[in-house]
Amino acid sequence: MIKKFILGLSVIGMLWGCRNEEKERALQTQIDSLKTELHTSQETAQQLQDVGVLIDSIDASRQLLRTDMVEGTSYKNYKERLAGISAYIKETQAKIADLEKSAKKSRLYAGTIKRLKADLEARTQQIAVLEQEVQKVRGENQSLSRTVSQRDSVISVNTETIKVREENLAAMESRVQEMNIQAKNDQAEAYFKQAQALEKAASRTKFAPRKKKDTQREALELYKMALSLGKSEAQAKVEELEKDLG
Repeated sequence: MIKKFILGLSVIGMLWGCRNEEKERALQTQIDSLKTELHTSQETAQQLQDVGVLIDSIDASRQLLRTDMVEGTSYKNYKERLAGISAYIKETQAKIADLEKSAKKSRLYAGTIKRLKADLEARTQQIAVLEQEVQKVRGENQSLSRTVSQRDSVISVNTETIKVREENLAAMESRVQEMNIQAKNDQAEAYFKQAQALEKAASRTKFAPRKKKDTQREALELYKMALSLGKSEAQAKVEELEKDLG
């Protein structure tokens, strides 16, 4: 009878141990999934930043080329620099295409990607307009250079063009600033949400104490990153976790 009782306890112990192992595996799977999601999010954020830099480079090159057109530059130099801008556009289009593929799996950055794509399209159209303007001005200059009166007309046209370009430059600078602020806010929001997810996972699951603290530390670092980017709500979270972690 005692042997049967001991045997029964052994079986119960084995079953209980199996259940604990299953729970631990499930928790580890969840943590691995969160880490993978965080890594993907960080990569996407970096790619978004790279695209933003490329778009800024496209716009800066376009503005510089416009200025040189006003001040005077050879057609050969113009064509070479336009080819460089086109290369930037193609590289940016490729990066946005990669980001759109990633966005199919995660909608977190879909809005930002859409805005960047629209900005790139606007820059591309501006380059096309600039090229048309150059061709037009080139043809006009060939004709206007025949007489003094025609050269005077070119000066008048260029003066008005400078005024319009200065106005466009001011508007573009404002737009770039808005885009940078939005990108910064989106990135801060992404870090904040990732931190919330990790903190929630740590509080709702029965982690080993060390594992729980490690997860909380990861959440703390993400909250700090969000705070550094202007996410004021992260301040309370940082203070709370720093207090909990000692």
